[in-house]
Amino acid sequence: MRLLFAWLLCICLTACGVVTEQSVYEGIRATQRAKSAGTGQDDKALPDYDQYKQEREKLKK
Repeated sequence: MRLLFAWLLCICLTACGVVTEQSVYEGIRATQRAKSAGTGQDDKALPDYDQYKQEREKLKK
């Protein structure tokens, strides 16, 4: 039983490494697109992650 618990714990902890800044941003972007579907608000859509990252780096300088 302890071995099973330890194995599940290891699996869960390795899954935490999959959550990245990019995946969080893309999730927010997808949610925003889903909520605004059919409303014609494409001009307010978030840019893709690479463009967002470039703009952010530009502002840091």
